[in-house]
Amino acid sequence: MIALLGASAITLTALQATINAPTAAFRSCLREASTKANSDKVAPDAIEQYLRTACTVQMGSLKSAVVTFRTKNGMARKAAAEDADLTVEDYLAAPVDKYKFMATVNAKPAKPTAVATPAPIAASAPAQPKQ
Repeated sequence: MIALLGASAITLTALQATINAPTAAFRSCLREASTKANSDKVAPDAIEQYLRTACTVQMGSLKSAVVTFRTKNGMARKAAAEDADLTVEDYLAAPVDKYKFMATVNAKPAKPTAVATPAPIAASAPAQPKQ
């Protein structure tokens, strides 16, 4: 009984390891591509496509690994492929959002327009109540 439990744990750990390497490679590629996009001054609206193009190989490897892992764990192939797409989208969303945020923060602020200062209102004496 204990041997069966140990064998199951080892098998699950080995299966999980098949996802770890492609995940690490994809995340590393996204970091490097984001840094390069910053130096290349890629427009915020174009960053997602830039990252997808730069990390195509790693993205494909991760999708394959996720599909393989999910199907070995009993998930249907179509559902596994959809899960792989969602996994890639999740990993891609963080650097895209960060890049867009940093682009707006680092954008040069527009020159403030001169606002006319209103003339101070003269203080008036309080009205006397009628008697």
